[in-house]
Amino acid sequence: MKVAVVALLLAAPAAAGAQALSVCAATSPTVAKDAPAAVIPITVVNNHVYVRVCAAGQPLDFLLDTGAPSSFFDLGAARRLGIGEGSSFRARGAGAGSVAGANLDRAAVTLAGSGVAHPIQRAIDFSGIAPREGRPIQGVLGHDFIERFVVAIDYRGGELRLHDKDRFRYDGPGAVVPLHLAGNAPHVDAEVRLADGETIRGRMLVDVGAGQALSLTKRWTDEHRLRERVTPTVRRRAGSGVGGAVSADIGRVEVLRIGGVELARPITALHGDSAGVFTENGAWVGNIGGEVLRRFTVYLDYGRRRLILEPHADTREAFEADMSGLSVVLDSTMTRLVVDEVVAASPAGEAGLARGDTIVTVDGHPAATVPLSDLRRRFRREGERVELGVRRGGETRIVTLTLRRMI
Repeated sequence: MKVAVVALLLAAPAAAGAQALSVCAATSPTVAKDAPAAVIPITVVNNHVYVRVCAAGQPLDFLLDTGAPSSFFDLGAARRLGIGEGSSFRARGAGAGSVAGANLDRAAVTLAGSGVAHPIQRAIDFSGIAPREGRPIQGVLGHDFIERFVVAIDYRGGELRLHDKDRFRYDGPGAVVPLHLAGNAPHVDAEVRLADGETIRGRMLVDVGAGQALSLTKRWTDEHRLRERVTPTVRRRAGSGVGGAVSADIGRVEVLRIGGVELARPITALHGDSAGVFTENGAWVGNIGGEVLRRFTVYLDYGRRRLILEPHADTREAFEADMSGLSVVLDSTMTRLVVDEVVAASPAGEAGLARGDTIVTVDGHPAATVPLSDLRRRFRREGERVELGVRRGGETRIVTLTLRRMI
């Protein structure tokens, strides 16, 4: 299962007493014949879709992830709720490592504000992802949940619409793309056009749980000599999953084509060794993530084996990558912003920042008041000036970064 670097945000706010009971009060709304069976508010952070669910009367934030073969609790969250555990296992995904997992005894969640309940049979330790995401992830809704409905993800409107899969009919302006289900995950046949004019084709995973635009496997990258043909590139962090952080060569292909939809110059990660499924996988050649998918209202219709991409006002938004050369995460206490990586030939590298530095202020404001996702968005604006207070050892200095496009 892959959850990429820009990755998971949203912790359940400290809701107690009446607030928690209100959020988690199960309802069964009355809907018109052709309306969705349920409309669930979502929060989109770092291109990830978060759905509020309830368990044992407590609100939790779960990630919607088409790349997950089933649904999972976070192992720590399950233990805090007192859910019984059975046999243990190890889980792998993006990244070279693995994490602890356990089968669960009679666990379930209900989507907040609805009567939609879903059983959760397993748990995985997602705690290692939280520092890169800025907030904990408390679970995942995967294939077993998505296949129950026709799921419409309205990124722009902030809604998840669950339609009856037998009664649903689509007559909108979206592009209908044939879908292939393999290993409990959706795939499409896609095309990539390179700067030299060649078009290469392959089967790619449609991964709502990944934050990046396009990620290509080591096998496909090597087979088509993409490191020579996709230039310029920057070597840096490209994602994070249950197996840990992943690095890749980041550049742009000229065009990504999915069915009748063409997207110009998407940011593309070229993976190599030690990237988990991106290194080992042979069944698919690439991963289409949230930076592409958020440009559409996405319909997942597994029963009819189709993906529908409905355009909206943000569909033609230009793709941009980080322009600071700085990768920032939270520390293990989830309270301090820490420099995790610096690209040498970048504004951050030229300013002398280094791994392990602590960011204490952003434009004069305490760094603790600046959401990590907001800072990452700012780092994608060419010409932006960002003033950082940086502490190393006992010394704090002020550094001003003037952002510039590197790819």
